[in-house]
Parts: sequence; structure tokens; C-alpha cells
Amino acid sequence: MDKKNPTPTFTIPTGQELFDSIMGHIEPELTSEGLKKLDQMYAHETSAETDERKQRYELAFEQYEQAYQGYMETLHAQADRYRRHSFGEVELEHRGKEEGVLTRLQNAIFQAA
Repeated sequence: MDKKNPTPTFTIPTGQELFDSIMGHIEPELTSEGLKKLDQMYAHETSAETDERKQRYELAFEQYEQAYQGYMETLHAQADRYRRHSFGEVELEHRGKEEGVLTRLQNAIFQAA
């Protein structure tokens, strides 16, 4: 966030970026860049090799789904934890300000009496 623009700037990965990041660790051939090369890489494969590759890809998508679910659960837990922490900080700050106001009011009442 800069002083001229009070709106915070942040980067959230796109769906493709998230997919590529996770799948890149599982089966790089299935990332957006890897897909562009498949026709050339496997132009001369046999049907048995194609079947074997399909099975490998099916397993990769299952692993991707598990990794994605784990990532989302972790992300959700972290965001929730941060939200609760931030709320607690704001609440403490406001409570301190309220106590200051109450103390000043109490002092003013007792001084007037």
C-alpha cells in the first residue's frame, strides 16, 4: 500500500497459476506449458504406451486433487487464524481507548464533586 493510493495491492494467483504450481510438482507434462509439447513428445507412441500414459495422468490428477484440497484447507485455516488475530488486536486497541475515555470521565466526575 502506498501513500498516494490507500488501497492495498496484493497478488492472488490465478486458477492456472495455482494449477501449474501444484501440478508442476506432480506431473510437469500436465502444466499449461507441458501440454503444449505433448503432441510432439508422443507423436510416435504406441497405443499401449498411450494407455500407460493415460493411467499415469489419471494418478497425477488424483494426486493433484489431494494436494489442492490440502492447500485450500491450510490456506483457509491460515486466513481464519489471521482474521481472528487481527480482530483481537483491534479489539484490544479499542478497549484501551475506551478505558482511557472512561478514566477521564471518572476523573472529571470526581473532580467536579
